[in-house]
Amino acid sequence: MTPQSWEAGRLVFQRGDPGTFMAFIVSGKVQLSLLTPTGKEILLRHVGPGDVLGEIAVIDGGDRSANARAALPTEVMILTRQAFLSVADAMPGLYAAIARYLCTALRATNYQMESIALYDLRSRLARFFLMTCAKERPAGHTLRIDMPYTQTELSALLGASRPKLNAALHLLQAEGAIARDGTGYLCDLRRLETLAEPGDPG
Repeated sequence: MTPQSWEAGRLVFQRGDPGTFMAFIVSGKVQLSLLTPTGKEILLRHVGPGDVLGEIAVIDGGDRSANARAALPTEVMILTRQAFLSVADAMPGLYAAIARYLCTALRATNYQMESIALYDLRSRLARFFLMTCAKERPAGHTLRIDMPYTQTELSALLGASRPKLNAALHLLQAEGAIARDGTGYLCDLRRLETLAEPGDPG
């Protein structure tokens, strides 16, 4: 792998580009998104330190499935597709590990899409906090997390307007599921699980 630096705002690749490399995020943050035919941007997710970017196109040899833009100054380690295939040839068990990794990613995507399609906004927000907490492997029923998104980004991620998102955040706080703590939130996992039950789409 070779190190590379991306300045904030840099377009790393676009949907439809050939998948010539994957990147391991050392520091910073990269936003993955899609553009609708009308020019509206749909936020898919962020990747940060410890995450992998661009692996799908490198693995299957297809084109990029989304746009990627550095949201912050970002340091990465680049692995070209040619180098990846050489490593895969030398390590027969690699593809099994990749399959497990991609299954985990697919489950997270299904969870996000299910939340947007079937749940009211309060429930979608509760499910978002639960999914974020799960990445930290909580040992108890209360966990502090840093908010990885701005309110504009979180609105786009959950398919809601900023005013409605603000109202849902205040509602979760009033119900004791979350509490502001500096730049992050204290999360009551039991309360969030109760509020994550489906309601009427909103």
